[in-house]
Amino acid sequence: KAEIEGGTCMFPNLTCGAENGPGSMKYGDVWVPMEGNYKILLKGNPTRSDRPGDMYDAATVGGEKNIGASTGVAINGIGIQGPNDAGDVSIDDADIQLACGGHVTPPLGDIKEPVQAGPPMFHFHKSPECMEPFENVGVKHAKLMGWAIDGFKIFAYQDVGGVDPVVDECGGHFGPIDSGEIEYHYHSRQIVPYHLACQGPSLGNCAETQRGTNYCHPGCGAEVCVQPGTSEAALRAYLDQWDPTWLDKYTTNDYKPKVEPAKENHIIENNYTQATGQHL
Repeated sequence: KAEIEGGTCMFPNLTCGAENGPGSMKYGDVWVPMEGNYKILLKGNPTRSDRPGDMYDAATVGGEKNIGASTGVAINGIGIQGPNDAGDVSIDDADIQLACGGHVTPPLGDIKEPVQAGPPMFHFHKSPECMEPFENVGVKHAKLMGWAIDGFKIFAYQDVGGVDPVVDECGGHFGPIDSGEIEYHYHSRQIVPYHLACQGPSLGNCAETQRGTNYCHPGCGAEVCVQPGTSEAALRAYLDQWDPTWLDKYTTNDYKPKVEPAKENHIIENNYTQATGQHL
């Protein structure tokens, strides 16, 4: 009601059982085939000068989509949408109940801006824990669950060793993926922003990409977030593809592997050699 009165409700004139375009009838909504199309460059460039970017943007990063609210697509072809739905509050704050992290929109055939019209459509908002990448996780790096529109991979929850990933304000970080290669990538999370709040790296500027409510992750306290234990040499080799000096322009969290100090060789007095019997 507050959103309708404030003019921010996405569906102010939507009436259940009324004619709302394909998929609507007086007895309720019905499934109507719809094809979601995505064009994603499968190798994102984390050193772009225009980072961070809007989580919904496609054109700037060379992508295309026919479902405007999508921020990415899961490995099963189902779209991943942002952390809010039908308003400027998160899915959790709106108390929207989701099955496997997603739900079906109502028919929107007659709805105009600011939302995109279309028939009923299932899509994800939160982590789809019924999918295989979220099952039998063990202690290895999480498996791939999807791709963001900017070309970076999205993985399930855990990082190498089963630990939590140290991510930036967008929800991504630099570090090894399931193949062991170093890349910038995102991780699904059980809290806002669920997948990503902006197209990273965030460089401490996620808030500038938000359209209303700030869905940014707290971050790691630095401009660039790297998973602890990541090899600096491997990270720089990855970044060398675009800009060998990029990492030196920003602050980073404490990520470098800890090197234990060499143990000193102690000489024990009153020790005698077997050969001479001489005191050492």
